[in-house]
Amino acid sequence: MRIAPASFAFTVLLGLFAALPAMSVDLSAPALALLPEALGTTRTIAGLSLSLFMVGFALGQLGGGNWSDGHGRRPVLLGGLLCFTIAGLACAVSVSGEMLALSRLVQGCGAGACFVISFAMVQDLFKGDAARVKRSLVATIFSGVPMCAPALGSVLIDLFGWRSVHWTLAAAGGLLMAVAWVGVAESRSTGLDRPAQINPGTAVPLWDDPGFMRIALTNALSYGAIFAYIAGSPVVIIGQMGLSNITFAVVFACTAAALAAGSWSSGLLSQRGVGATTLLKSSLMAAAGATTVLAAASLFRIASGAILIPLVMAILFARGIIAPNLQHLAIERQHERAGAVSAAVGVSQLLLGALASAVVAVLLQFFGPSAVAVPMALLAVAALVIWRRTGL
Repeated sequence: MRIAPASFAFTVLLGLFAALPAMSVDLSAPALALLPEALGTTRTIAGLSLSLFMVGFALGQLGGGNWSDGHGRRPVLLGGLLCFTIAGLACAVSVSGEMLALSRLVQGCGAGACFVISFAMVQDLFKGDAARVKRSLVATIFSGVPMCAPALGSVLIDLFGWRSVHWTLAAAGGLLMAVAWVGVAESRSTGLDRPAQINPGTAVPLWDDPGFMRIALTNALSYGAIFAYIAGSPVVIIGQMGLSNITFAVVFACTAAALAAGSWSSGLLSQRGVGATTLLKSSLMAAAGATTVLAAASLFRIASGAILIPLVMAILFARGIIAPNLQHLAIERQHERAGAVSAAVGVSQLLLGALASAVVAVLLQFFGPSAVAVPMALLAVAALVIWRRTGL
């Protein structure tokens, strides 16, 4: 009954585990505006439900990644799915904003554990280029979630109300937990089918590994550039460019498709023997160049969608290549602690992404589209500079 790790079904399953955080955010995003009236709460508490989910997402990665290195991936995965499912049920029956916000915090913890385990399992089961290919394919699957989740969330809310979103998330968590229980074996084993243990005395702390730190920082800066776009694009496209919600949804879906296409291309090129460093050099340069042109266009007030949208798609495509290859290099450095490494990479990019979105939110009211494009360029160029210092 176990699903073969080399199979396409296993790749899809890992992609769905990794997609739980994005699915939780994107599916429920259309409901945020309805929560104050529906639960008799404030807009602050409603917004806090999303913020606490992201806090839980970070905590779940840190706890799940480190725990799984010493105690195995399967129990942490099943625990994370159980946590996600129960929290989803609690969200669906919430009677106050405070109950919903706390439930979302717990849900984020479960989603974070599943996210980090999906990538740690790749490292357990595959080595070298095979791991890089599998990681790119997993990234392709979870990168595709933003293409359909917001629209699905809107349909569910229109037909069945805002609670239906959380019932759907709980059902998805329960289904994945059942599949994982039956079909996913322990990946971190010694040969006696017991979790492998790590001798702390033989492992170099992550912060004492300059190469790892530079790789993680490169990834975080690159991600920050994308998060600056995500944070500012609704205000710029709808509020300042005057385009419709439908147009924004189409643009967002196209950029999400570009991200998924980049991840798929990374896997395809990896299968053909193109090295991670080669892919990273070209994609980081492309991202830095495209964001610089985007910043120049915004500064000179060239707001044509025919110019801006292809540039943004090129940036997202490059990020689709960058992410799995940087994560591959980071984990390869300390493969015995794939869980901790995946968590460190994930949390660092989350923190820098949050910082980038906060900066954009503050600057938008003063500088318009430039408040999005210029930080994107600065972050992408900084990522390229740090990458060159790795010497890879």
